[in-house]
Formats: sequence, structure tokens, C-alpha cells
Amino acid sequence: MPILGLLGLALYAGCIFHAIKTGRINYWLMILIFLPGIGSAAYLLFEVLPEMRNSRTARKAAGRLVDTLDPDRAMRHHADNLEIADTADNKRHLAEERMKRGQWKDAETLYRSALVGPLAGDPALLIGLSGALFGQGDYQGTLDTLDLLQRENPNYESREGHMLYARSLEGLGRTREAADEYRSLIGYALGPEAQVRYGLLMKTLGDTQAANVAFAEAVRTYSRRRGKLDADERAWLAEAERHLA
Repeated sequence: MPILGLLGLALYAGCIFHAIKTGRINYWLMILIFLPGIGSAAYLLFEVLPEMRNSRTARKAAGRLVDTLDPDRAMRHHADNLEIADTADNKRHLAEERMKRGQWKDAETLYRSALVGPLAGDPALLIGLSGALFGQGDYQGTLDTLDLLQRENPNYESREGHMLYARSLEGLGRTREAADEYRSLIGYALGPEAQVRYGLLMKTLGDTQAANVAFAEAVRTYSRRRGKLDADERAWLAEAERHLA
């Protein structure tokens, strides 16, 4: 069989497979069966290509191809990205100042305005946005933002983000999930906060033994370095000691 015939057959089979997989077979079946050549071309044109254009991977690949064919465009694109990054960095610093003053909504607006274009998935900006949402008591928004951060940056790790996630679960009343998150933070987060929060939640859940073990471990680990702890960390250590008294 000629090569073109094999390619046509492969294309035809691929279109049918794609139609079945995506649930489009009902209205494409007759076209693909009775007009295999034209039907395959039409299927590619109206179903596959639009789907590919809308995919993130395809957009990135197309962008790389255009940059290769037009180096000047690539240089302009790089310069634009640097300008966007510089502007976003300024907005991030301004948002951080707003958060220090408790101006959570202003900080949220700044972060959202910076999360555009190539920085739409920037982890530092998404962490900042999650903090601004948490400050407003929007715990579900905080979780959604941190989930987005994880999807966009699967290898990114953040103690701050992890703690915000656990506290948001607690804020939503998802106590058991929050306790598990705090427990996973013990030894990873700096200071006794995660351990003491875990103990408090276990006490709420009625597991006094697990709570006391957590408080005792926090005291044992951090009391010897009390002088090196900051004010917030010393407050958490004092909380553990109070529950053991």
C-alpha cells in the first residue's frame, strides 16, 4: 500500500478513536464512515485543531516556533516579559506593605493585577494572594489559590503556603484534615506553631493523649532554644506549656 494510503488510513483511524474518546462519535460517525477522506479532514478542521489551539501546551509550542522563525520577535517578547516582571515585583512589594497594615483587600487587588501574562502562575505572587485572601477570612479562596499554585508549580514547596493551607482547612471547620496538615508540617515548619496547633486540634477532637504528646514534644524541642525564638514562636511555646501545666 502506498505511503500516502497508509497515512490516510492512520489519520482516519485516529479521527474515529478521538471521536470515541471525547464522546463526539454520535454525530461524526456517519460522516467518517461514508466520507472517510473529507470526513477526516473536516474532523481535524472543526474538532481537533480548535482544541489544540486552546491547550496550554500547544500555545507554548506555537510561541517557541514563532520565536525561532522571528528572532526579533523573540527579543521583543523577552524585553516585554522583563518589563512585566519589574512591574509585578513593584506591585508585590507594595502589596506586602498593605498586608503589614492589615489592608488585605488592597493587597489582593495588587496581587491580582500582577498575576497576568507570563506571571499568571508565579508562585511568589500566588503565595501573596493566598495570604491576602486569608487575611480577609476567605478560606475557600485561599485553598483555591494554593491549589492553583500547586498545579502551576508542582515542584514548588513553601512552609508559608503549607501553613496557610492548614489554617484555611481549620477555618472552614475541616478539623480532621487540618490536623493532618499540621502534623505533616511538624519538623518542616520552623518553630513550634505547627506542633502546638496540631495539639490544640487533637484536643478539640477529644484525643487528649495525642494533644499532650504534641505539647510535650514542642516544649522539649524548643524550650532549650527559647532565647533564639522570635516573639510569635515564644508565644506558641508558652501556649504548649500552659496546656501541660
